[in-house]
Amino acid sequence: MKIAIATDFHSPWVGGPATFVDNFSAFLVGRDHQVEILAPSATGRASVERSIGKTVHRFESVSLPFGYGVRAVWRLDHVVATLRRIRPDVVQIHHPFPLGSAAMIASRRLGIPIVAVNHTIPECSLYGLRGSWAYPIALAAFQRYLTWLLARASAICTPTRTAADLLRNMGVRRPVEVISNGIDTSRFTPSHDKSAARRKLGLQDKPMVLYTGRLDAEKDMETWLRAGAVFLKSANAQLVVGGEGADKPRLQGIARRLGLEGSVTFPGYLPVDQLPFLYQAADVYFITSAVELQSITTLEALATGLPVVAANAAALPELVVPGTNGFLAEPGDVGSFGAALTNIMHSVETAKRMGAAGRQIAERHSLPKVAACHEQLLGRVATRNYAAKAAHA
Repeated sequence: MKIAIATDFHSPWVGGPATFVDNFSAFLVGRDHQVEILAPSATGRASVERSIGKTVHRFESVSLPFGYGVRAVWRLDHVVATLRRIRPDVVQIHHPFPLGSAAMIASRRLGIPIVAVNHTIPECSLYGLRGSWAYPIALAAFQRYLTWLLARASAICTPTRTAADLLRNMGVRRPVEVISNGIDTSRFTPSHDKSAARRKLGLQDKPMVLYTGRLDAEKDMETWLRAGAVFLKSANAQLVVGGEGADKPRLQGIARRLGLEGSVTFPGYLPVDQLPFLYQAADVYFITSAVELQSITTLEALATGLPVVAANAAALPELVVPGTNGFLAEPGDVGSFGAALTNIMHSVETAKRMGAAGRQIAERHSLPKVAACHEQLLGRVATRNYAAKAAHA
């Protein structure tokens, strides 16, 4: 099949949707499909990147004043023209933003079937408006728009049961398939020598609490740092915050005010080939975000055999079973988060048992399994479209 993937967020932007598209497109190319990716340009200028089995069409874009490295495509007519020229068998759309919306409308006009993969929580996208008079109005409008857009897809899927329930509560009446984003369990694997991984990355050789991902306001990393400070009162350990984002300077200031100099490191985004070592260097993964539709970084941690302390919110409870592979605490509860970290880090046997259980959970999300499910969904939608056209003819 010739498969087009339309995404408003693509590498070098770093985040769950971009990781999914990279992993899934590699799988499709390995299965002899032709992949056409439609994405914003990272520089603002249009370009085309070709490799065996895959072409990336990057459209003219402008930088947005919110989010880290977020860019929006503004020449939507070029998106339409590209789809008209390449004529894919099926289009997979990932976001209800300018590029995804243009691809949806153009595909319907051209009679191309569409699979919509929803990664979007309106509450997350509008996080910056929380507490203002405009927030409830904007939230209701965004929910209506998302429901309207998804209704125009041939099929809808989302990565977790939580995400599917959110769509149904929002008013989506179409069937919603649940297919994980997946994780490469051959790339992210447990290590028995954490000291070696720490030396490789230039980190202190002592127990380590890790977060990786975007450092934006909705991730609630202030709670993360405050809970880390509570934990460090009874532990000789280090905190590592891997990632970049608009909130990073504020978080570094909070770390200084909490007296965490020398105990917390902000290494930024590591090269792709070094990221697995960062997880292997850690003893526990810690995430305080309350707006995760799945969390690929948590899957990466589980695959590496790390116990996880997470917020009891959104889809994280689908990955973390309290007492089995980690602990959950209510969002913003600094004391409970700190106690959970202490509980795990003060018992080597507990950490080892939870890490092994987490690896088993991650294997249920292994990339070949879930990528095959996405491939089958695309194939079914394309086949139905061919059958409908034949019947009409």
